[in-house]
Amino acid sequence: MTRVFVRTSPAPMQRPFALPGARPRYAPDRLVDVEHIKLDVILDLEKKRIDGSCTTTFSPILEGARWIKLDAVEMEIRAVRLENGNSLEFSHDGSRLRFDIGGKYKAGEKLSVVIEYGAAPRRGLYFVGPDEAYPGRPCQVWSQGQDEDSRYWFPCFDAPHEKATSEVLATVPESLFALSNGVLVATSQRTPGTKTFHWRFDVPHSCYLISLAAGEFAEIRDRWEDVDVMYYVPHGQEENARRAMGRTPEMLALFSDRFGVRYPYQKYAQICVAEFIFGGMENTTATTLTDTCLFDERAARDYDVEALVAHELAHQWFGDLLTCRDWGQGWLNEGFATYSEYIWREHSKGRDEAAMELADWAEQYFSEDSRRYRRPIVTNVFDEPIDLFDHHLYEKGGLVLHMLRRVLGEPSFWKSLGHYLRKHRTGSVETRDLARAIEDATGRNVDWFFDQWVQKAGHPELKVSYSWDADAKLARLTVKQAQKVDGDTPLFRLPTEIRFRVGDKNLTFPVEVQDSTEMFAFPLESEPTQAVFDPGQHLLKSLEIDKPKNLWIEELKSATEGIDRVAAAKALAKHGSPDVVSALQAALSKDEFWGVRAAAAESLAQIRSTSARDALIDALATAHPKARRAVVRALGELRQDEKVAEALARMVENGDESYLVEAEACLSLGKTRSARAKDVLRVALTRESYLDVIRQHAYRGLAAARDDSAMPILLEGTRYGKVSHGRRAAIMALADLCSGRRDREAQDVADKLEELLADRDFRVQHAAVEGLATLGDPRAIGALRRMIERELEGRLKRRGREVIRDLTEGRTREEAVRTLHDDVERLRQEIVTLRERLTKLEATPPTPPVPPPPPPDKARARPPGEKKKAARAKKATALSPARPPRRPIRKALKPGRKK
Repeated sequence: MTRVFVRTSPAPMQRPFALPGARPRYAPDRLVDVEHIKLDVILDLEKKRIDGSCTTTFSPILEGARWIKLDAVEMEIRAVRLENGNSLEFSHDGSRLRFDIGGKYKAGEKLSVVIEYGAAPRRGLYFVGPDEAYPGRPCQVWSQGQDEDSRYWFPCFDAPHEKATSEVLATVPESLFALSNGVLVATSQRTPGTKTFHWRFDVPHSCYLISLAAGEFAEIRDRWEDVDVMYYVPHGQEENARRAMGRTPEMLALFSDRFGVRYPYQKYAQICVAEFIFGGMENTTATTLTDTCLFDERAARDYDVEALVAHELAHQWFGDLLTCRDWGQGWLNEGFATYSEYIWREHSKGRDEAAMELADWAEQYFSEDSRRYRRPIVTNVFDEPIDLFDHHLYEKGGLVLHMLRRVLGEPSFWKSLGHYLRKHRTGSVETRDLARAIEDATGRNVDWFFDQWVQKAGHPELKVSYSWDADAKLARLTVKQAQKVDGDTPLFRLPTEIRFRVGDKNLTFPVEVQDSTEMFAFPLESEPTQAVFDPGQHLLKSLEIDKPKNLWIEELKSATEGIDRVAAAKALAKHGSPDVVSALQAALSKDEFWGVRAAAAESLAQIRSTSARDALIDALATAHPKARRAVVRALGELRQDEKVAEALARMVENGDESYLVEAEACLSLGKTRSARAKDVLRVALTRESYLDVIRQHAYRGLAAARDDSAMPILLEGTRYGKVSHGRRAAIMALADLCSGRRDREAQDVADKLEELLADRDFRVQHAAVEGLATLGDPRAIGALRRMIERELEGRLKRRGREVIRDLTEGRTREEAVRTLHDDVERLRQEIVTLRERLTKLEATPPTPPVPPPPPPDKARARPPGEKKKAARAKKATALSPARPPRRPIRKALKPGRKK
């Protein structure tokens, strides 16, 4: 299954993956061994119903088994009987079907049970058709079983470790075609106006892979050796189909060779359907793809879906022929399929292009790890299996396999994969099965590798410093692992390399980092001009490296691998001296790899000098569309610069041969906040494009321009009936425009997004959830809770719960801020009161000074008897003990009083 990720608003901090209430989950018990599933169903497209029978052939694992349970959600169970007609006692609680087989069957003895049922599925099987807002939408039906949704359209033991052969007889209106797994046995007409398609597949596979797709399609036939290859697409899309999927036979040849096991089935079909809820689904021999993968000639200038096609094809080996034992081990399906995207890209476009794909995966994983949650790739603590289908499972899983390839070496890696596939063919697997297969094939124990990368969480955060010891002629390298080491995140063992350029030679040394701090010294004939840590950037890591600027400049000019030149270009953004700007300008105009030019553009934008700006404007004429798009994106970072705004406005007005470049210009123009942006972007909103990409970016540009007058345009852009991709972009533009605000307009936007939580388009619902997260208003919590209660879509429920948690804590923070604000306000009032009192005191007339008493008259005679009193006082003082002197008492002087 190919992931579809909607933009996720960042949480305030990294969170635990498991939500409150999540518990460990394990593969369910198997009381019987399911051997064959036969579906005989009638599809009613008007009523959105399925009716028919499911015949399951199985044998008890233990003698005396009696009550058998199958998953059957929201179905009408009409009868349960043996194939010979004898009825069986059964009960159905709306989710599980139980029936009594009497306890009389021996272990391994086969029996077939027929279940007659009907359903109007809300999951698992989807009915698509036109309505008042989308009159051109086709009439189609398609299934989506992964992860545990087959139970909504036929009774089954819905767990990946149970495998059986399958058979589907689908009766549909006679104008439609129906596709399923395996080979087409026959077509027939059972009733007037209908056609029945009979498909049979004789290789055991998991029930979530049983497929049914029906509609009006054009068929395009291709071939690889003796394997039939078919593409089914809407009529009129045949040329786009060849453009999107035409390299499938080459992929079949490559994967059969690399994996060491030839493609294991008789046919491979791909069918493109409307409103599909993922990018693709690897149903065995019959992959389902979203029809948005069909793109026109203009889009093909800088866009392709080869990664999607390769991903689903690779699943025919990893996921279908071999299947994860339970969903906690799902990376053995998705990690291999994701890495196969790299294998194809490396083969078809070269190492530089493929390395950019790895770098993109790393960024997606890093973002999820730092802004959402950190988890081990393998975990069994979750609410629903779909929770696991994230960037840890896909992108990190693919990167782990790439590092495994580097650890084992080329021959050993491919030999291990072949042995793993042959050893567990048609079976279910766990990570330890892969580790043992590697040990069988190579003798290498890689338990340490899987322990740190798969069973533990996180990644190494490296700080590397380089220096040259001229006296000893040693290049010195210090490597520190700076990540917080705890029970989840370990110190990593990292076999890698360091590459020096000395003269015109590359000298590469293997090193292994194991401790928190490692120091290495390399004897060289002379000081190197380059020092590249992990050349090719194969490790999954964050990296801070301290080395002289001149080494970065030389690496930018002539490092062997494109991805190392990319790294040098990005590192030089911290400098900004004239020689750095010159080096980046040279890379922007001359490097043969578009990825380096893109990185140079990004760094020039960060430097922000006039010469850097002018170089970027000049580079708008670069020929490669991916490099040109990067230049446009970089210019968007130079805000409030009218020269930049004018150049971008001209590009939007004149258009570009690339949809993606023109779209990027819309967003960058909005970021400049130029007065011209409002009018120019409104014109761009009228343009049609593949995936509505120009309109998407024009909406985002209006939000970036802080154009409140665009609010009605954006609200209209969310309307049901508009293109789905544009609707989602309008939702996020509204949220960005009103983020953090509590005014009337922001409340109107929040009300609209709450309304869209019930939209008929799942992806629009998801965008509404993200929009409410961006707005950050705790008043949306109630609407989110209501959505969670009514929805079956696990992705919506998971994300809704995360947003509620963040908004609840945000409300707590708001309350704390409000309390602090109240305290500050009280202090402010007290200060005002004290100032008033002080002002009054200062306004009081000063008290006249009291004249001092006259000096004593020494000649004055003492009154009668005073001499006796003085004598008695003198005597008492002489007889009493000495007393300490009193502390002086300091009295505040009143205004006007003199000291």
